[in-house]
Amino acid sequence: MSEERTRWNVAQLLKEPIGATRSYDVLATTVLQGEADVSQITPLTGQIALLRTNLGILVEGALEGVVSVECSRCLRPVTLPVSIGLEEEFKPTVDVLRGTYLAVDEEDAALLIDEHHILDITEVLRQAILLEVPMQVLCRPDCAGFCQICGIDLNEGPCDCEPAESDPRWAQLSALLEDTST
Repeated sequence: MSEERTRWNVAQLLKEPIGATRSYDVLATTVLQGEADVSQITPLTGQIALLRTNLGILVEGALEGVVSVECSRCLRPVTLPVSIGLEEEFKPTVDVLRGTYLAVDEEDAALLIDEHHILDITEVLRQAILLEVPMQVLCRPDCAGFCQICGIDLNEGPCDCEPAESDPRWAQLSALLEDTST
């Protein structure tokens, strides 16, 4: 298995003038480790470009991979391709020339270059994947889900349960629906 490539020492780039660039291949295999709802099936791969700015380093790139999530109705695993466009500016916490700590007002710790001048995109990728995955995923458009009474998977066949009685508190709203359907 290939080595994870989501961290780079950017000390030399921070010493260079504004506009200097570097390009790197990304291989992220453990970005979603510990996530309960989404798991990584294939590594996230692609290329990024690092651009020296007046405040730090701008990271731009495009990455692709495959993740697995649960169907919202029947809980079966669903495989989804993900494509991530990355554009984030990372700021140093230590002056690379003097070795002094810099005052950083960045609220997002994931966008900070650490005291050893290591730029790590792992957390940014994790957040981007979680934003890329739809909130409600279905294994198929006509997924029937589970019976609310007995819990049987209705995709495998119907159950023998009687339909649940509707809550009388919703009767007036049901009447409105009946009026609009005629």
